[in-house]
Amino acid sequence: MPALFLIVFSFMAAFALLLPSIMFFIENLGASKALATRILACYSMAQFLAGPLLGRVSDRLGRKPTLVIGLALAVSAYAILAFLSSNLAAVFAGLTLAGIAAGSVAVAFAAVSDLTTPENRARGMGMLGAAIGLAFTLGPALGAFLGGGRAAEANIVAPATASVIILLFGLIASRFLPAMLSKASSTRAEGGGRLEGFKALSGRPLLLNLALMMFVFTIALALMEPVMPYLIRDRYDWGPREMGYLFGFAGMVAVIVQGGMVGRLAVRYGEQKLVVVGIMSMAVGLACIAWGPQPWFVVLALAFTSVGGALFNTSTFALASKNAHKEERGLILGAVQSMQSLGRSGGPLVTGNLYQAWAILPFLVGIAAMALSLVWAGLLRLWR
Repeated sequence: MPALFLIVFSFMAAFALLLPSIMFFIENLGASKALATRILACYSMAQFLAGPLLGRVSDRLGRKPTLVIGLALAVSAYAILAFLSSNLAAVFAGLTLAGIAAGSVAVAFAAVSDLTTPENRARGMGMLGAAIGLAFTLGPALGAFLGGGRAAEANIVAPATASVIILLFGLIASRFLPAMLSKASSTRAEGGGRLEGFKALSGRPLLLNLALMMFVFTIALALMEPVMPYLIRDRYDWGPREMGYLFGFAGMVAVIVQGGMVGRLAVRYGEQKLVVVGIMSMAVGLACIAWGPQPWFVVLALAFTSVGGALFNTSTFALASKNAHKEERGLILGAVQSMQSLGRSGGPLVTGNLYQAWAILPFLVGIAAMALSLVWAGLLRLWR
């Protein structure tokens, strides 16, 4: 489990290092806000396409070899961003390859399912969630220092170089994965890829609805994140450094929830109730951003959105894992994770245009998505 923790941390920290400065950097290369958010969307779109395929590959070849391949791809991607990112085409290529590599994070979640009992699965997934939270705590803090103090000075050369170094440590950690993760599943389904993952979901009403709810929930988050740098600059004249501190705070909250709370809460209340609480918390956070009159409301908002994301994502993955057969866990979790990636890529495609039309419009759309999700959860009887 410690090796999986470090691998997931390296994948997410590599990307998190870029967050304080990349939106300003892309804009400084000549892109509009709408184009900048679309370029960022290519990371999540690639992750969406790669997630189920890598999940199925891991069912056939083993979790460990697939994770090693993903880490090697990620090293190449961030090397492109570090040394060749002088134009928008290079940034697009690097982010796309990094997204493909990040699709293997679903493989790590499948590995946790292989190593834990159903009763302890939420705790195990919470530990990987804590790795993600820690990555989004330390990564932005370091990225804020490396990426430049002001928006006009933003760069990604130093942050991407640090990403390469962190991923190399992830490759070293992969050597210590349990031997059982090097083996293929004893029962193999034919075929592979995203379409097969969705086919597996189609005959399972609960799994299908969980995957679709994951998409809607993530859309709200993805509408918020890309335009947050522009919002804090336009409202408060903040830059990459302040953005890094905000992301770091949000990640710290996620670490506390996922690493120390979600497992115990799931045992006491059940994953279904945590899904509902996560949706409510996200809605409150988005409202604080949209209508908060003072800068400290941004901090409060990110606390709520971090709690909401931690509870919802971990509980949804745990529910999906419990309702999937052992031999298809990689495929099912890859499909659910791909819906998360689709939401992350779909949000940035439109949020720049929404922001240019009205600065709080992306957050209002996110609140509406959370209202829809609450009704949805009620229909699925997730209140109980």
